Amino acid sequence: MKAAIFLILALLVPVSALETKISEITAVPGEEVSIPLLLKNSGEKEETYYLSYSSYPAKIEGYFCYDGKKVSSLELKSNESVGFSFVFTAPKETGDYQLTLSADSSVSVKVKVGYSHYALEVLPKIRGLILEAGDTAIIDLTLRNKLSGIYEVSLSCNAPEGWECHFYDSGVEVFRLSLSAGESRTIRAAIETSSSSDVGNYSVVLKFNEKAENIEILVNKSHVNEKGEIRLTVIDKDGKGVSSARITVGNETFYTSGDGTAIVEIMPGTYDLRIEKGGYHEKTIRDVKVKGGRTNNLGIVLLEKKAYYAEITMSSRVSATIGTVTSIPLKIKNLGYADDSYALSVEGLPYGYTATFKEGNLAVSGVFIESGSAKELTLDIFVPSTAEPSEIGLRVIAEGMSTAEASLNLSIIGTFQLTFEPEGGKYTVTASQGDTVLIRGNVKNSGIGTILTNIKVSASTPGDWEVLEVNPELIPSLRAGESEQVRIKISIPSDASPSEYRVSISLHADQTSTTDRITVVVQEKGYATFLGMAIIASALIGLYVLVRRIGRR
Repeated sequence: MKAAIFLILALLVPVSALETKISEITAVPGEEVSIPLLLKNSGEKEETYYLSYSSYPAKIEGYFCYDGKKVSSLELKSNESVGFSFVFTAPKETGDYQLTLSADSSVSVKVKVGYSHYALEVLPKIRGLILEAGDTAIIDLTLRNKLSGIYEVSLSCNAPEGWECHFYDSGVEVFRLSLSAGESRTIRAAIETSSSSDVGNYSVVLKFNEKAENIEILVNKSHVNEKGEIRLTVIDKDGKGVSSARITVGNETFYTSGDGTAIVEIMPGTYDLRIEKGGYHEKTIRDVKVKGGRTNNLGIVLLEKKAYYAEITMSSRVSATIGTVTSIPLKIKNLGYADDSYALSVEGLPYGYTATFKEGNLAVSGVFIESGSAKELTLDIFVPSTAEPSEIGLRVIAEGMSTAEASLNLSIIGTFQLTFEPEGGKYTVTASQGDTVLIRGNVKNSGIGTILTNIKVSASTPGDWEVLEVNPELIPSLRAGESEQVRIKISIPSDASPSEYRVSISLHADQTSTTDRITVVVQEKGYATFLGMAIIASALIGLYVLVRRIGRR
């Protein structure tokens, strides 16, 4: 019975023992930690022990290390003991973890992951400075890892609204660092103030994990409500400035000068700059910062030229008279770096209209233009007499390897012409003293494609002559080619001297006016003629008698 109990107890007592003096350890996120272990073989024979570990609530990355090497098992002789370690990297998430290490038997270690104020030393070279609003403060800081393992540092900043912080390590912007055990490293913090900040004291907190350093900034001048500047020079691949390149910034548009330079004045903000010019590939510069009272110089901006590109230059609005040919000068420029041929056409012409391109006096349907050159042409558009006044939208097209288009608004107009045509075409009327003269004629709209409205008819006579009647005095409207008869009665004074007189007939419409003249030849009455002849005859007889008497003496 005693032998059986002894055997059972011998089986229950482990032949190996895994031990550690550490039951709880504290680490910072990312820190490399080593836990010393002791493994003892209490058995009577050599044993191989397989090593493993587990963690809760999340996985911890680690490995067993013996004699500077990673191992997954150990071989121990009877009653042999060996020291080794478990090396792990503390999780990035803070909190409590349970780590279980096993080699036949097992041990548990509580791992508390968190940030320690004493793990990192931060030494800023500047703690306070004076700036104008919109300036950038540059501060160098030395970070020293006081731990015996790797320490990862997250960089952040608490700054006033509109301010920005950036961290740089060897000129490269960073937001997280990894410091080896005992390492010291100098980094740079750039604090960008807002140009709209008022004058006063401001505090910026630079954070390194849980450690914070306060930087005081005094703003001694504000640029609130001031515009800022963007300066740039746009060039082509040959280094020549690109003139008249359009720069779109927000809702505003600017253009480069003759040498390709541009100065953009705009309210503070962050903008995308779109640069475009006919014959060049469009370019966009994103996230350009503008601060009030400050200049952001973008330097040289290169625009690449297109191989094929053309432009048509011509008037965008032209008037054309019905029944005539309208000649419109235009120029086609080849702005690409390759020669090209262009087929010419006009789209949108109504029925009956014709369009002809001319180079000099020669009608052409296409042109060849070398790179960088231009051709001056004439576009002749014939408007038929049957057309009516209207607005016609046309597209003038030059189609080659690239297509150039120009919009042309053709305003079709008629002619305004008002005439008075006397009945029978007689512009001379004969009358006697004291007569009443009746002048008949037609008021005609002699224009093309137009309507004349509110046509007033009036007559102007010499001296004390009297206009007895104008019928009608007002003609409401006349379409092109229409006419209406008018009657004008004029009274000639009885004592009017026989002669030629002019009567003016005036026509006034809303659109145009004209004046015509009728000649009135006034003659003496018939009895006056005979009386005159009698007086002349009596004078001649008297003269004859007188001569005879004198002759006798």
